[in-house]
Amino acid sequence: MYTSCLDNYYFNGDNVEDMRFYKPGGYHPVHLGDMFATRPNSDKPRYRILHKLGFGAFSTVWFAQDMANNK
Repeated sequence: MYTSCLDNYYFNGDNVEDMRFYKPGGYHPVHLGDMFATRPNSDKPRYRILHKLGFGAFSTVWFAQDMANNK
């Protein structure tokens, strides 16, 4: 059976932003396991999203692995 390293992380469905804020100029959808580069058009992603720490009126805070420095 395949298990992902993300299987060990807890997802609380109550800790979700209002979907109306996901629009151009608003929130950007992020999922566990998403990878992001530090520069546009970079072929090597730098950060992998591991856990959502929380959100407020103006931001969402994500726990990410820095794959370049293995931290």
